[in-house]
Amino acid sequence: MVERTAYLDRMRLLKDEPRVKMIAGIRHGGKSFMLRRFIAELKLSGVDDGHIIHVNFENAAPGEPRTARQIESFIGEKTEGDGKYYIFFDEIQAVAGWEKTVNALLARHNFSVYVAVSDAAALLKNSARTGGQKKYAFINFKPFSFAEYKQVFAPAVERGGGLLSKAVAVRNLNGSVFKRFFRYGGFPDVCARLSGDEDADAETASERLKNIYASILLSDAIRRAKIRDVELLEHIANIIFTNAGKENSTRKITESLRKRRYAKNLSLVRRYIKTLENSFLIKKVSCCNLLTGKLAQANAKYFTGDHGLIVAGQNGATREGIAKNILLNDLERREFAVYSGKIKNKIIDFFAKRGNRFVFLQTVADCNDETLEQKIDALRLLDNIERFSSEKRYVVFLDEDMPRKHEAACGASYFSLRDFLLLEDI
Repeated sequence: MVERTAYLDRMRLLKDEPRVKMIAGIRHGGKSFMLRRFIAELKLSGVDDGHIIHVNFENAAPGEPRTARQIESFIGEKTEGDGKYYIFFDEIQAVAGWEKTVNALLARHNFSVYVAVSDAAALLKNSARTGGQKKYAFINFKPFSFAEYKQVFAPAVERGGGLLSKAVAVRNLNGSVFKRFFRYGGFPDVCARLSGDEDADAETASERLKNIYASILLSDAIRRAKIRDVELLEHIANIIFTNAGKENSTRKITESLRKRRYAKNLSLVRRYIKTLENSFLIKKVSCCNLLTGKLAQANAKYFTGDHGLIVAGQNGATREGIAKNILLNDLERREFAVYSGKIKNKIIDFFAKRGNRFVFLQTVADCNDETLEQKIDALRLLDNIERFSSEKRYVVFLDEDMPRKHEAACGASYFSLRDFLLLEDI
């Protein structure tokens, strides 16, 4: 079992804080499992069953609430005794008007409330209403990182007999397992279907990915946003997936649709893009002018909530686009706010900020000297900006065989993508 310690630690830390703990992330990413795992931990620590209330609103049992008004009476009946109560609402976005009811629960000082949502709009709306962290604590939840993904296959290493066989197992773990991760993404259910010694279940995993993609479109995009033109939504998703990690815009996407003889106006395309964002299917990354600190409205890049969805939607994205998608999600797992960076006329793939820390990251898909030199030149320009001159810089290669001749010159650390993802801290 993958412990997902970082998320558990965050849930433990917030356990008795008088704020609603909102766990937000893409459907099938493991939020429900994490709630059940934390509930089991509470019981082991001595919390009585009667003081733990757990409702999944997309699979509510008979007698459990299905509306905001029913939540109030249900909780009232279940919490008449003394002591601390731990309340867990899973997929609560299925209940209209749930925000007011959940906020009202905070008035009861003996309640600790956790809600899981697969709706980014709910996160943004409550953040704006409550002044960010006053009433809500947000946990940005994602599918497996590569470090977590490896844990599924760890028993194969432990079964190795001698040192040599274990060394071979470790090499396979860090090699062939990474290839699976790169191809199929980090959804826990998909990972479980690939946990054997061979890729015999690859076809099953691919089919499961397609089902997850369809489920997110249906449940979190089409139904919730009342989308009428499903074909248009899928076209837009495919255009974004194909161009993952490249500069994009509503106008470019609209023009691409017209080339396919699928003419639609900008406002409708913009609405459908926002629908995909709210379902965590896609993520918009804005471009930051590193000289002025201003965010550009144009030149944004789009990524997916998990790179496995690129394969599920279609196969047009480049290896570099998939690698950038993996890095974007890894940086966000590490609680960085992520942008692309622009300095003069040069682009830095990722400019990441966490508190007072900054990280700059370039991705190199091959070892072409000209491409590498362009990436390095952009990092060198940071030396001319005092607040960035001593911040960390990374060059991440897709391939293991990396040229290192420029490393000292630009002050960057060089890593393969696989090894970068396994760093405990950056």
